[in-house]
Amino acid sequence: MKSEAAQQSIESITDQRDHLNVKFQNDWYQENIDVLIELLFLPNMQITIQERIIGADRENIRFNWNNTYYILNFECNSQSCWIEGQDVLSTEKLIHLKSVIGNIQV
Repeated sequence: MKSEAAQQSIESITDQRDHLNVKFQNDWYQENIDVLIELLFLPNMQITIQERIIGADRENIRFNWNNTYYILNFECNSQSCWIEGQDVLSTEKLIHLKSVIGNIQV
């Protein structure tokens, strides 16, 4: 898994006010999602995955970080990835989440 993560990187994270768009440097597939999660959050962020919903070409991962709740969405056909707050408080703290993820990537 480490070698796959080394081949992938985050190209950008953009704040869309009610969600964060995440763009990866290279194309990815549904079987790569665990590597992408690792790239986004591990080892420096302590997240708790609460639920994982797997569809034919989409995955939704509900997670808790810093007492706030988010949904990490992957849509494979369009190569889309975004993070949204699960409630108003979490949505308001998206910019803080972005800054922490950005600091990990430096």
